[in-house]
Amino acid sequence: MKLYFYRGVRPNFGDELNWWMWPKIFGNVFDESQESLFLGIGSILFSSHPQAPRKIVFGSGYGGYTALPVIDDKWDIRFVRGRMTAKALGIDPSRGVGDSAILLRSVVNYTGQVKRYKFSYMPHWESAEIGLWKDACQVAGINYIDPCAEVDFVLDEILASEVVITEAMHGAIVSDALRVPWIAAQPIHSQHRAKWEDWASALDLKIKWQSIQPSSLLEAVIAKLGQRGSLSSKLQYHGKPLNAIRHDAFVIRTAQQLQKVAAVEPQLSSDSAIRNSHETMLLEVEKLKADYPELVASA
Repeated sequence: MKLYFYRGVRPNFGDELNWWMWPKIFGNVFDESQESLFLGIGSILFSSHPQAPRKIVFGSGYGGYTALPVIDDKWDIRFVRGRMTAKALGIDPSRGVGDSAILLRSVVNYTGQVKRYKFSYMPHWESAEIGLWKDACQVAGINYIDPCAEVDFVLDEILASEVVITEAMHGAIVSDALRVPWIAAQPIHSQHRAKWEDWASALDLKIKWQSIQPSSLLEAVIAKLGQRGSLSSKLQYHGKPLNAIRHDAFVIRTAQQLQKVAAVEPQLSSDSAIRNSHETMLLEVEKLKADYPELVASA
């Protein structure tokens, strides 16, 4: 069974959680076999998956980046990220249980961590690639969490923070699951916003968005053009010299905005909501093991 997840130009925390977490839950059972695909964490319900393999959906979401997949008897949907995904797929809303990164509660010791940072900020990995967020955080006196760093490091940085301000959705999902209060920085690129609402719907959570402007000229230009245009794509990979223009002005403005956002009251889903979601997922883990003996292995 092949563990399927998205990998962009650089590895990023949310997607890399798949290879980090699933072997801790199911053991060393994943290989490169194309007979079955295991779709876990991420907006990976695409229209482009091959038809032949069985596709086991275990907490994935539909992000609107492609057309909807055509659901047939090759799809085994156990649960999805939220009610918006369930509605898009035409399945029972009760299967919108939550993002499966919530299962980190079973494999991470999240109590008693020493807090080293009052506030941390994690940008979306694409923002980290083209922006000046590390510089802005340094000016603001806020710890910077690189969304492309190793999973163990990012988890430790989240747990060491009193509050996580995050543009990266899995910065919020993981913080929430591990009971670290968080503040949602509205993604600069609008196509990344709906999936947050999808996850939140499973926890009866209303996101209190905070707006932070682009941290560099390059980031501002790409945001204005729209991320998926051909010109913006070229700029993303060849426009780094733009960041030397008005560097200080962008960094100082962004640092000031980060400080203002840090004064906002952070959020958490209710203890009962996160507990119910987690317990439902654990039941689904046992059901899946019963239905697929190849998913039963010693860790």
